[in-house]
Amino acid sequence: MSMSLTMKVSPEAQILLEQAFGGRPGYLRVAYDNEGCGCSLSGAIALWLVDEQKASDLTIASDSGISFIIDKNDAVYLDQNLSITISGFDKSSVRLASDGQSYGSSIRIEDRRAASEVRA
Repeated sequence: MSMSLTMKVSPEAQILLEQAFGGRPGYLRVAYDNEGCGCSLSGAIALWLVDEQKASDLTIASDSGISFIIDKNDAVYLDQNLSITISGFDKSSVRLASDGQSYGSSIRIEDRRAASEVRA
């Protein structure tokens, strides 16, 4: 089964995501995080900045210039056409939704890239 996911990014969310990258390279992983949940069906969607792709990752098409990825096993939890907008609750988090449902209305972006000291 081949899944083709797309991601629309609002202008405000684009700015927030670019600030999160901080000018450093990486990917934005859409993850279905069920760590500590005890059940694979009771996870939450998370957004992680990561350094590299895994062999099991799919690319999420986006005209935002941001490299979105998702593990193929996590992709089954999402609809094909996704969008990211600024959260209505907190301007430092985002809302991930599809035409049919919301996956989270206040998702923080977690930087999981290896710490690299950038000194001027």
